[in-house]
Amino acid sequence: MSQHKNLSRVERNSIINLRDSGLNISEISRELNMSRNTVKLWLRRFDSEGSLERMPRMPQPTILTQERVQRMVSIFEQHPFTSTRLLAEEFECTAQTIRNGLRRAGIKNRKPAKKISLTEAHKAARVRFARDYRDFDFSHVIFTDEKSFQSSQIGRRHVWRVNNTRYEPRNVLPNNESGHVVVNMWAWMSAAGPGN
Repeated sequence: MSQHKNLSRVERNSIINLRDSGLNISEISRELNMSRNTVKLWLRRFDSEGSLERMPRMPQPTILTQERVQRMVSIFEQHPFTSTRLLAEEFECTAQTIRNGLRRAGIKNRKPAKKISLTEAHKAARVRFARDYRDFDFSHVIFTDEKSFQSSQIGRRHVWRVNNTRYEPRNVLPNNESGHVVVNMWAWMSAAGPGN
């Protein structure tokens, strides 16, 4: 069915002429193949204004001013896990408006990289192990470990960041344990391949 914003002058005149000939809104709607709301809108406008001309559309004020966009970019550069809903409430607009502004500024919504949180001592120990065993023959060694697979306490997270910054520390989601154990696994592997 035709929408009122697409009606030609002839269609708008037809609505008035059919009403003047005695047809009701439902009959006009069927006759012209347009919605009842469209018919009612133009009848109401004609009765109140005496005209079938479209009203000029006033330009909408820009919600995301340059100053606000700069503030948004600054916030998400420092805190990329910030919820777009928070800024939407502050700026009194929709979260989608905030997302559109961020994308135009080159900040995109991504799935964050996850890494185990390592202390400086952990990092030093790993480097030390790699150096100590750099030339070691591991062909007759079995590696074994156990793992607890756990659900996340915070649910699915997204990060807003610019390209090529996936592994910068502020954009990485620490893989902290939530305490909700799903299943415990134990396995081993060797140079010959994985074990049971």
